[in-house]
Amino acid sequence: MKKNKVIKGLGIALGVIVFLGVAGSVAMGGYVSNKILHQNADKDTHDNSIKQLEVWGYDTEKFMNTYEGIEISATAEDGNVVPGTYFDSDSDKCVILVHGAGGDRVCTYPLAEQYIEDGFDVIAIDQRGCGENADDKVTFGIKESLDIRAVVKFAREEIKADKVIVHGQSMGAQTVAIYASNVTPGTIEAADAVICDSPVPGMELILKEMFGDGDTDSFLANYLTGTSKAFMKVANGINYDDGDTINVVKNDNIPTMVIVSDKDEVCLPDQVVEIYDNIACDNKAIYHADSAHIEGVIDNPEGYMNSVENFLSGLGI
Repeated sequence: MKKNKVIKGLGIALGVIVFLGVAGSVAMGGYVSNKILHQNADKDTHDNSIKQLEVWGYDTEKFMNTYEGIEISATAEDGNVVPGTYFDSDSDKCVILVHGAGGDRVCTYPLAEQYIEDGFDVIAIDQRGCGENADDKVTFGIKESLDIRAVVKFAREEIKADKVIVHGQSMGAQTVAIYASNVTPGTIEAADAVICDSPVPGMELILKEMFGDGDTDSFLANYLTGTSKAFMKVANGINYDDGDTINVVKNDNIPTMVIVSDKDEVCLPDQVVEIYDNIACDNKAIYHADSAHIEGVIDNPEGYMNSVENFLSGLGI
């Protein structure tokens, strides 16, 4: 009898421990998921862009005084309104620029300047969770790719662009890669070409690197990523696998250029090259910039844009 009581007591204790472990993991998953989705809460992403351009030595005020932009918006299929600035060069070619994490459309103005000087129309947009975009959730390109579809359609229908290119940087390049891998070439929502500058290699991978301080095999990295992945899929309908850039581009049939920043410590060069290798489309190109993360257009704008122009001209753009 005494033995049975001991076994029963141990069973109850074990059950409590398991319950607390599961409940704690669910709670942790919810907490981490919320932090990921709302990573820009209480942050001024517009001011972040201004400060970053100052670090790069770029004269943002001069750009704004030189080029007059028009505020536009497009509505994605899930109802999200995508804000942007349109720079009209009276061209039949339009480039849509997609910024990276923590900033807003202003961070793409050095790139916008190069395209405007080349005679392209330009639309610079705010990604979700950034700038004036009403959706405050950052999903590493998964939901943001719907915004790209809407803006490409806007460029074709509203400003009558004959050729549309989408050019993203960092997490914006991840958005572009996911977009290109989920759109049918030849449709009104499909760009004629996309350019991915230093794309984030994957949602889960970058989170593991962040949680593990570079060690993706650490217990903490795998625990935090695993619990948040499960929670976000169930509670938010967001699957980390849909943001796995390295793998999703196996479905990318849009002509694609990948730019590797060879001194990149954020999106590692070998990971970016792997993205390029996996792209399904035969019309693809790769350019290596001797620069840190997305700084190729800052360090060597002529070389950077020459590579872009060569890629586009090869497509008849």
